Amino acid sequence: MRRTAFALLATVALAIAGCGSSTKFANQPRPATPVDLTVYVNSQRVSVSPASVGAGPVIFIVTNQASKTESLTVQRAGNSGGTVATTGPINPQETAQVTIDFASGDYTVSTGKSGSTDATLAGGSAIQPATLHIGRPRPSASSALLQP
Repeated sequence: MRRTAFALLATVALAIAGCGSSTKFANQPRPATPVDLTVYVNSQRVSVSPASVGAGPVIFIVTNQASKTESLTVQRAGNSGGTVATTGPINPQETAQVTIDFASGDYTVSTGKSGSTDATLAGGSAIQPATLHIGRPRPSASSALLQP
């Protein structure tokens, strides 16, 4: 009786150990590590530093040093335009943050139209926009340690 119980228990243990999925795990690479870009807005122009990075996730840290509330708009440059991202209104002497996953190409970083009157919204911004060049994709962060 003991031998039969032991043999049955061993067979069940082997059967359970053999269970599992027959599909292989698809080890998808992680996206590139995000890059921080500093965006400085004053009453004359928008500055982006650095002005060129590789494609992938980018975190804009925006500081508004202009004398009035501004919002930031990121658009594809040229005729292939289209707004990629915008921030809400950023008060003077305050900061904001926006994350964008960029594809290769050139982009324009400008102040959006702010204000509440139709005359303010109809007029263009006097603040000179910045140009951002996005190059080829950055490598995967799969081999980077201590990443979330």
